[in-house]
Amino acid sequence: MDSEEEPWFEDEEFWKDSPFNIDQMERAPKEIDKIESLVDLDLDMKILDLCCGVGRHSIELAKRGYDVTGVDLTEHYLEKGKKKAEETELDIEFVKEDMREFKRQEGFDVVLNLFTSFGFFEDEDENMRVLENVYDSLRPNGKFILDVMGKEILARIYEEKDWSKADDGFTLEKRSVDKDWSWMETRRIIIDEQGKKEYNVSHWIYSAKELKDMLKQVGFTSIDVYGNFEGDPYDEGAERLIVIAEK
Repeated sequence: MDSEEEPWFEDEEFWKDSPFNIDQMERAPKEIDKIESLVDLDLDMKILDLCCGVGRHSIELAKRGYDVTGVDLTEHYLEKGKKKAEETELDIEFVKEDMREFKRQEGFDVVLNLFTSFGFFEDEDENMRVLENVYDSLRPNGKFILDVMGKEILARIYEEKDWSKADDGFTLEKRSVDKDWSWMETRRIIIDEQGKKEYNVSHWIYSAKELKDMLKQVGFTSIDVYGNFEGDPYDEGAERLIVIAEK
């Protein structure tokens, strides 16, 4: 990548063209139900929603009485989250900051990083810095909940090309895997009434063991892995790679 080229995850236009659909928004309450059951959350806990996007989980948590901070780099998403919080009269702190930089020493009981929002940085040290920030931001016995599409699942369902239809157009994607099946490159083409846009998206893909080793390296001791938020095993039928690490 050219050092002067803006990374895809810093491109506001990419995120504007990647909206959360109605189904994703409506799933938030059920997803938080499952997280509450799996992690045994308490209303006294302070929660960090890291890479909060439009705040769908932050808002649902705040509705239930939790003290929530949502952090994201995308101004477009944060404005949507703030607007929704104001409309529903919820007190949520939204912060615009890079997850490589955001850290509050022992400021949270729980940190959430959901919907494959980890592994964006080609320099592996920068991804480790994110985990170090999470560890430092957690209070003793605090928990980190990480939700990604695991390498094992991707290997099982991998398709080089596919497309999807939206209300006003189509999205086409072509994928390739590099770095010994650890790096995903995706060419995304969006065709709608405004014309054609193209983005190149790339990120690391991790196995359960790789993530566990990374988390141990930064200091986490108790690390559990699940295949979904129901708490089922991470096996050949896994839907997601859910990691819960305790400080």
